Amino acid sequence: MRFLRFNFDHPFKGKASIMQLFAVNPVIKNILVDSQLSNLVEIPIHDCRSGKWRITLDWNYDGRAFTHQEDFEVLKKKRVLL
Repeated sequence: MRFLRFNFDHPFKGKASIMQLFAVNPVIKNILVDSQLSNLVEIPIHDCRSGKWRITLDWNYDGRAFTHQEDFEVLKKKRVLL
């Protein structure tokens, strides 16, 4: 299985949204994520079609709201470029 991996300075509990870019009918996936005691977040992307995608992570920590957004590409050979 393939994942996007993010390593945080603290445990992560929040939402990941994955959206296909430049598509007529874009695929949008929403995932609730809880790293529990770990600082590592793994978002599965094994079922993402080839093309360009955007991931947005939203979470709260220590009373503050955070957002991280990053574009990535899934190639036909199932490789990912960040």
